[in-house]
This record gives sequence, C-alpha cells and structure tokens, in this order.
Amino acid sequence: MLKRFLIAALLSLALPALDASAQTEGRRATAVVELYTSQGCSQCPRANRLLGQFARQDDVLALTFPVGIWDYLGWTDTFARPEFSRRQSAFSEALRERRRTPQLIFNGARPVSTSSWDDARAALDAERARGLQGPAINLVRARNGRARATINAAAHVGAADVWFVEYDTDTVTVLISRGVNTNRSIPHTNLVRRIERIGAWDGSAVSFERPRCRPSCAIFVQAPEGGPILAAAFLERR
Repeated sequence: MLKRFLIAALLSLALPALDASAQTEGRRATAVVELYTSQGCSQCPRANRLLGQFARQDDVLALTFPVGIWDYLGWTDTFARPEFSRRQSAFSEALRERRRTPQLIFNGARPVSTSSWDDARAALDAERARGLQGPAINLVRARNGRARATINAAAHVGAADVWFVEYDTDTVTVLISRGVNTNRSIPHTNLVRRIERIGAWDGSAVSFERPRCRPSCAIFVQAPEGGPILAAAFLERR
C-alpha cells in the first residue's frame, strides 16, 4: 500500500512538469507574402481578398499590413500603424520601387501589383518553387504560451535582422462608414497586430524566446534595410 502511495505521489509531481514541456510545432514557409493595404482606397478590398486566397496555402506565410496612406480621403484606417508604413518605405527604397498601396511584396524582394490576379498568382508560384534560401528555423509554442525559436547555423556573410510578428488568423471585417468605401465591409486576413525586431543572426545558431504567441506568430530572418527575407517559420492557432 505504501509503495503504491509513493508511486502515485511521484507521478502527481511529474505530470505538471510534463504538461509544461508540451509544445506545438510551427511550420517553415516556402514564401512570405506581405500585403500593404488601406481601408480608405478603392482597390484595397479586392487586394485583401487576393491575400486571403494566398493564405490558404499551408506553406505560405501571408500577412496583412494596414497603412494610413489613404486616410486623407475621408476614412482613417482602424489598424494602420506607423511601423507598418516604415517597413513599406524601407522596401520601396531598397527595391527602388515607388511606394503604392495596395502592394504585394514577395519574400522581401519582389514587388507585385494587385491589379492582375493572374500575375500575382504566377509570382507566388515562382517564389514557392524557388523557396527561401536561408537557415532552417524551428518555432514552437510551449504549453505556457511562450514562443521559442531556434535559427540553425548556415553559411552567411554579414548580419541579418530577426523579426517577430503577431497576427490574427481569424478574418477581421470592418464596415466603412465614410470615404470611397462607404457601406462596404472590408475583410482582413492574417492581420498583423505587432512586429518587432528582436535580434540579429550572423550565420551561427541562435535562439530567441518571446513571452507569448498570441493568437498566431511568425519569425523571419531578413537582410537589413528592407532586404530579402532569407527564412521564415510560423505558428497559427487553428
């Protein structure tokens, strides 16, 4: 009897530790698609729907970055953030491409117009076939909600930035009451809530940990100053 009691007691102590170590594995992306969009432009709702189609691909990290470039037309974008506009501007300078909205950026290196869905789909197919050429990333969410990422060692010259993104995988719809999209309901797929630079990668193995992955999160390695994205992984709440 005493022996059974001791075994049960030991198991009760071990179970919380096992529970805390449980984790959810993320997926590595073959392509990263960023849509810069605004609730105040007439072409953006259509672009938002296109990104929604891209997000259905299991190996594609498709993200919506709202910007306020069209706010002067009578409606202030409810999700735009200054850091999103700065990111788009960095791409424009690096790619020597005029900043326009809506705009798709593939893997941080290929700007594509949303006016032709066929061209945009062809660009995505080409980027997926080529794949990201950087290091392997392992991204996990622990049972306590913390996000842990390990970037493996790989040949690389110079330092690259490491970015952490939190986004919402549920479709977020906004009813517009002013401006060119008055009375239209605009959907947002994989709406980015926050993006931050959390460190650097110089070719050696490195690990990062964030206090949360809520509701979904991603991490990617990117050349500085709006350069190409080298590798990415994401972990979505399903």
